[in-house]
Amino acid sequence: MKKYLAILAAAILFMSCKKDENVEPTDDNELITRVELTFINKATNASTKYTFQDKDGDPKTAPEKFDKIVLTKGVTYTMSIEAFDDTKSPVTDITEEIDEESDVHLFVFKTTPASLLTTTIEDIDKNGLPIGLTTKVLASSTAGTGKFNVLLKHQPVLNGVKVKTGQEAGGSTDIDLTFDLEVK
Repeated sequence: MKKYLAILAAAILFMSCKKDENVEPTDDNELITRVELTFINKATNASTKYTFQDKDGDPKTAPEKFDKIVLTKGVTYTMSIEAFDDTKSPVTDITEEIDEESDVHLFVFKTTPASLLTTTIEDIDKNGLPIGLTTKVLASSTAGTGKFNVLLKHQPVLNGVKVKTGQEAGGSTDIDLTFDLEVK
């Protein structure tokens, strides 16, 4: 009986020492407290900047600034995005990190109603997938109001598998902002 108990104990010990699957750690999400969208009118080269800012980074408190985006109907713009962490001194420019790690970042743009804007991402990562730091925006030829949702997806490699496919699905969300939008 002792012999069987020793074998059973050895088997349990052997099984408990079994090596777990290698799980690669994922990148941490960035703290982003300010997002600046700059729209440059392609015809006139005039630029306008719209800002979201939540200085403490606490989603439970109201942001200090959340601009309404106002665009001219029928105009094509180049939109660029900058992101910052204002909780650090000096302020950290997260845009650089997004650009350096573009193969795991994707901006997603949603307009409600969809007819107000057409967005076309112009920059791509080393794998040929969209990033969204630079985007062509065409305002509707009809005036209207709605919402413009800006998401930044963080899609790092998980267990050796690429998560970024150029689509919103997968990963986590670093930014999820919904600006009021007017096309006039």
